[in-house]
Amino acid sequence: MNFLSRNIVAAFWALILGEVLAYITSQLEGMTPDYTMVGILAVVFCLISVNAINAITGSADPAKDKAEKK
Repeated sequence: MNFLSRNIVAAFWALILGEVLAYITSQLEGMTPDYTMVGILAVVFCLISVNAINAITGSADPAKDKAEKK
């Protein structure tokens, strides 16, 4: 899966799960959530974490290094 499609899928699922989490917590607390802000924060946090994890684990793969040397 290439870079753009991986980020689009991750952002889509972060948006859905963030909105569900906002709904559940708002019902438990009896408050009105700001769904727009929750969606934006969920997508931004997800994109940062997905790309950071990909950068960290991508450079730590010894099998990839051995394949490049051959």
